[in-house]
Amino acid sequence: MELAAALGDGHHTYTLTAVTPGSVLVLPIDALRHAFERHPPLRMRLLEELAREVSRAYITCSLTRVTPARRNATGAAQA
Repeated sequence: MELAAALGDGHHTYTLTAVTPGSVLVLPIDALRHAFERHPPLRMRLLEELAREVSRAYITCSLTRVTPARRNATGAAQA
């Protein structure tokens, strides 16, 4: 179960695929839920970090897409 599902309702919400080497931290879900109960701000901090990571990934993916130049009526390329 990924972080988004652990922080939400427990359902798998999406899959991320790494394009560079990374690390994985595996925690038992019961231990994570217990930590959220004992320290409620932890959930919000993790949600904030998740949002930053998703935003960075989206920007990276957007920048790597090739956008073809549009052409005007005369056939000249426009930016």
